[in-house]
Amino acid sequence: MEELSLLEIGSRPVRRPGGSADLGSLRAIPWVFAWTQNRCLLPAWYGCGAAFADADLGELRRLARDWAFFRSLVENLEMTLAKSSLEIADGYLELVGDARLWEPIRLEHERTTAAVLEIVESQGLLDRQPVVQRSITLRNPYVDPLNALQVEFLRRYRNAADEDERERVRRPLLRTIAGIAAALRNTG
Repeated sequence: MEELSLLEIGSRPVRRPGGSADLGSLRAIPWVFAWTQNRCLLPAWYGCGAAFADADLGELRRLARDWAFFRSLVENLEMTLAKSSLEIADGYLELVGDARLWEPIRLEHERTTAAVLEIVESQGLLDRQPVVQRSITLRNPYVDPLNALQVEFLRRYRNAADEDERERVRRPLLRTIAGIAAALRNTG
């Protein structure tokens, strides 16, 4: 998260002024950007599977068919889930000291994906939007190595013995951040 501030993009710092190093001091845009970088895209879908679980499937399908707002919500969920890759996000776990939350995240991703597929009555994400589906399928093999490089550069940057070593890693790290954002065609 802190490495995003190296980009010097946006009009505000990553954390609120006087904020501590806890989650409460983070601003929303860098928070979402970080989840986009690791390809989890968690803020876009987390909790939706749990919310849909208690709803009537027929009613959810009716809402998706008849209410433009809900249809758009479900379509955006479907696209975000298709863009996400928990396999790639899993590679970032070595950078986190505590991976206890990963299993609940993985389970919610599965539940949300299953719920969206039930609502849209489809076998696979974006089956009804083959152009977008194909675009993601073709793009991922080019983005995956950037994520692998980013994990390595983050590890080196964080474990650098001195400022010179850190500076040598800084530029390639920033390039991976920019490359992933460009390849995913959004920043979060």
